[in-house]
Amino acid sequence: MAEFEQACKDNGLTLFVLPPRRPDLNGAVERAQSSWRYEFYACHDLPYRLDRLNERIDAFAHLYNYHRPHGALGGKTPSEYLNLTSQETHPSHMY
Repeated sequence: MAEFEQACKDNGLTLFVLPPRRPDLNGAVERAQSSWRYEFYACHDLPYRLDRLNERIDAFAHLYNYHRPHGALGGKTPSEYLNLTSQETHPSHMY
């Protein structure tokens, strides 16, 4: 952790450290992790080879961002919520 904190400082990045097990402070991340845990990892027999696993991860990320409605977004997909017109447009935090 000390090396990571120093690297952030060296690169002029402000590091916000949240206490563990506090989803109320980081709800969006906790919710996304829960979705991946229960809708992807727990439901699929995943391959051991990294190249094949990455293909599956990319496919689920596409499903999650472009086809799966999200209750917190009023039933829209993240791409609809952000009004993305092209699937080639990928904000870094969404893909």
